[in-house]
Parts: sequence; C-alpha cells; structure tokens
Amino acid sequence: MSRYKLAFDHNNMIAAPAGKATVQVIWKTIDGITDCYGTTVPTDTTAGYAPGCRFTDVTNGAAYINEGSATSCDFNQVNTAATDLVAQIEATDLAGTAAGAGPSPLIWDDSKLLEVMLDPTKGIYYFDDYMGPIDVTSADGYVITQVNSGAIAPVTDEDGGVLLVDSGGHNAADDGVNAQLTNCLFKPAAGRTIRFEARVKFKDAGDDQYYIGLAGVDTTLIASGVVDDVVDKCGFFRQAASTADKISSICSRTSTEDITANVGGIADNTYVKLGFVIDGLTSVKFYVNGVLVETGTTAAAIPNAVMCLSYVAQCEQTSADAEMSVDWVRILQEGARS
Repeated sequence: MSRYKLAFDHNNMIAAPAGKATVQVIWKTIDGITDCYGTTVPTDTTAGYAPGCRFTDVTNGAAYINEGSATSCDFNQVNTAATDLVAQIEATDLAGTAAGAGPSPLIWDDSKLLEVMLDPTKGIYYFDDYMGPIDVTSADGYVITQVNSGAIAPVTDEDGGVLLVDSGGHNAADDGVNAQLTNCLFKPAAGRTIRFEARVKFKDAGDDQYYIGLAGVDTTLIASGVVDDVVDKCGFFRQAASTADKISSICSRTSTEDITANVGGIADNTYVKLGFVIDGLTSVKFYVNGVLVETGTTAAAIPNAVMCLSYVAQCEQTSADAEMSVDWVRILQEGARS
C-alpha cells in the first residue's frame, strides 16, 4: 500500500481522533494527520497528529503547526506579521528553564524584551555577560567604594564571562567593597514593569555580607553589618545577623522597608539565580532559581526613585575574603521613558 493516502473518504473528510469531531482532516499518512482544519485548535497532548501537522482555524484564518509528537501534540500559532512574530518570540524564546543556567520563565516569558530592544521608546534594557572590558576603577563605569579593601575584577578561570566582587582582604568584619553602575538607572512608576535577574555564587554563603539588585546611589548599602535604610532599593542581601546559607529579600522607599528573611537557600561556591519583578507601584515578586518565593505588597515600601545596578561583598568572618561572582545580569524596564 502507498505510504500516503488522500483524505477524500466520507465527503472528502476523515474522522478526527476521538473527542475531536470538529477537526476535519485534509491529509493523513501512516505518521498521522498532516493537514486539517476546524473551529477549535486540537488540545495539547492529543494523539494522532504528525509532527509538523498544519491546522487552519476557519473562524479567523490563523494557522497552527504541531510542534509536539504524534502521541502528544502541541499546536502553536504561525505568525507572519512582524508584530506577531515579535510577540511569538517573546512568548516562547526569552527564557530557559527555572533550573537551568539561563533566564527564568516566570520572570521573562511574558516580558516585552524583544520589543524594547527593537524600539527604545518602549522601555530600557541592560544585559551583561561580562565578556567585554570591565572598568575596575571609579573613573568611567562602576563607582567602587572600599571599606579598608575591596575590588571588582574579571574571573579568568571560568568559561564565558564572570565578574568577581571581592572584599580583597579579610582583616576585620565589614571590610569589603560596594560597587554601583551609576549610569545604569531604572525607575519604578505606575504602568511600568521592571524585571531583574542575575546568576551569582558566593564564596562563603554562611557568614559574609552581600547585596545584589537595584538601589539608589549610596556608598554604604551595608554599613556596620546592617543593610541601610537611606535610599530606595530592591534586591537580595545577607547582613551580619542573617541565617547561615540563606538569602533575604528587600524592597524599600528610603526608610520604609519591606524585608523578608530567608527567602531562599544558598550554598558555598554554588550558582543561584536571584530575580524580581516590580509591577508598577503595586507589588514586587521575588524569585530564587526561577521559583516565586515572596510577594511584597506594602505600597509605601515599593521604590519610586531611580535605582542603579548594585553589588556588595563584605566580610563578616575574618578567615577569608568575601567574594560574589556574577555570571550574568539582565534588567528590563517596560514602559515609556521619562
């Protein structure tokens, strides 16, 4: 028998799989249905549709392709207009997996990242994989403030690019470095969404002081072992009193703070993804390894001033340097510029 069979039986149609009577088959092979139409897109995981099968929705003329298997279909719309193509890419290709080394789906899948990249009037975008030049002084890029010692530097023994934020000494508690990229600014406002995520690891996750996220310009984000209450901020931190191997979240509007202790576990020299989404002036959601761990809704504590990319690595113990390694960081502000 021929491998292919034209679907002209029963008034030019072949019955659809069980439960899918609205799907009318145009072409079918031994591999499954390869061309069909109807008013309802086949439900995901349905069997009987060959990979690459085309479904035409006769209610609106939209076309769908099965990107799943013959035993478990996954029909996705085929977009041809430029705006639709951007939307499709944004919806499917801007994140990896929660457990992977790349950006997390819950933070990025519904973002407008590509739209902003193509049209800067739609927002502001920053990404650094730390594979290019790094200004290790305070002249042109990062503003680097030391407490007795500290520096930022490129890591030279890991593939890809990694930024090392290093206390550069461990003579006493609180020694270390505060580094801010003060021209990398984002501002929460009604109607705007700000997304942040970074992949980082800590040399000593049980003792030392760290901060990573956004903050107003401030040379003492952690002072005397305590996170400050002077500037607006949103991020993750460890301070002197923190629980060993735990990271805490903070969002603040100057002295009004919303702090949640121990939102995620961290381990020595082990990469973890830390991210958050600021939804206007309404809420902040915090994610650890792509999983939602905290939602802050205290309106008075949601930042509303400009904040820059900020890192802190300071000692609490005195037996080794405090070190934070940043594999990559991605920040997106959706909404018209000021």
